[in-house]
Amino acid sequence: MTTLRNRVKASALFWPLPPPLLLTPAGLILALTLAGTWSPLSWRALDWVYLSGQIGAQARLPVVVAAGTAALVAARFTRASLVFAQPWQPRLERDVPLRHALVVTGWCLGAYLVGLIPLTIAVATHGAGVMDPVPVLGALAGFVALTLLGYLCGLFARGLFGVPVAIATVFVLTALPMVADPWTATSLQLPLVPFVGMRESALLGSYRLGFFLVAATIAAWATVRFLRVPRRFSAPHVLGVMALVSAAILPHLYTFPLLAYAQDGDEVCSEHDGIRYCVHEGHTDELDLIIDLAAPVFAADGRGDVVPVEVRDHGLAAGDREVLDGPAHGVLWMRIHPGWDPYRQVPEDAAAWLVPDLFVCGSEGVARLGRDAKDRERRAAVIAGLRTWLASRSFGGDTSEDGLFSDADPDEVRAWIARESERLSACEVEPEELPW
Repeated sequence: MTTLRNRVKASALFWPLPPPLLLTPAGLILALTLAGTWSPLSWRALDWVYLSGQIGAQARLPVVVAAGTAALVAARFTRASLVFAQPWQPRLERDVPLRHALVVTGWCLGAYLVGLIPLTIAVATHGAGVMDPVPVLGALAGFVALTLLGYLCGLFARGLFGVPVAIATVFVLTALPMVADPWTATSLQLPLVPFVGMRESALLGSYRLGFFLVAATIAAWATVRFLRVPRRFSAPHVLGVMALVSAAILPHLYTFPLLAYAQDGDEVCSEHDGIRYCVHEGHTDELDLIIDLAAPVFAADGRGDVVPVEVRDHGLAAGDREVLDGPAHGVLWMRIHPGWDPYRQVPEDAAAWLVPDLFVCGSEGVARLGRDAKDRERRAAVIAGLRTWLASRSFGGDTSEDGLFSDADPDEVRAWIARESERLSACEVEPEELPW
């Protein structure tokens, strides 16, 4: 009796589908999610805004598996060749396809959310920023809607052919934001990764959430209607399709902004050698390292009038104009994002502030010293070499490259920069003119 009761209780989690048909895709989704989020677990500067966006981004492959599973269920258990499914009879009662959708979506979405637990714990440990609920709800609604779309593919296609149709359709739909930004409003993810100090546009997130809620409702309704009698497309089906198509076209007529600045934290500042360093309070652990890496670069240049007045975390910005006007106000904006490498980015950003861009040489960013190198490319090599040399000051001058400045004495370079600063800014220094 106890065994029978336990079996009945266990089967309630799967009914009316066989357990392997649900456990197999759930296990695959769990593995895909863990694999996709394993590397970020050790990243620096994790934050809740990043996690909010990753709930949709990491769902790309899991939702394809879920849609394929739903299509397989529909093709296998709602096929028109069922003995009791004559043309004048309902193929299935309403509760059965809805139960199909419930258990498939529940197991697949549940496995996906379980796979996100390690990343959520890692973010909670650092705790920068705040969770953005609208993108999260939109991603979950999209997961459900695309799974139901897979069920419809299995229902409308002939037999098992619906499975590859569902997989291909959902895969394309989730990849469209990589093709054009307007598709972001009707897909799971942004084409870029937001981080603390920014958030997904409220208009975009709300539209996506509404679109997927409507899509899920229409898909569930169409499934029930099509399994009733008569089994043919009717005016309500056409109206539902037209409503979804119109909703998908609207973002192409009016492009929603992708991101908005969100000043959701205080700044933490420290001053060193007359330069003020400020970061978002969620990035406090990065402040001392930024100072340790940037200060030697600024000191190696030796020109007090060209170093920035302030180095600020991009998470503190209030808008694009403030960032773009940063050089005019002596402000170096530094992007501290999840997974950033301060040992590479900070020295490079500091050196790039002190040295003109290679495009000032007219070499289209090319710097070469070979025999076939043009004069402007050789002059660009001087600027590139100086930038590399300055960046290496963060590590005591250690560099793996042998270049124009590899044997230069720091004091001699500092004096040379002071003498030739105007010619450097105009990219007029030839490699042969270097005094060492």
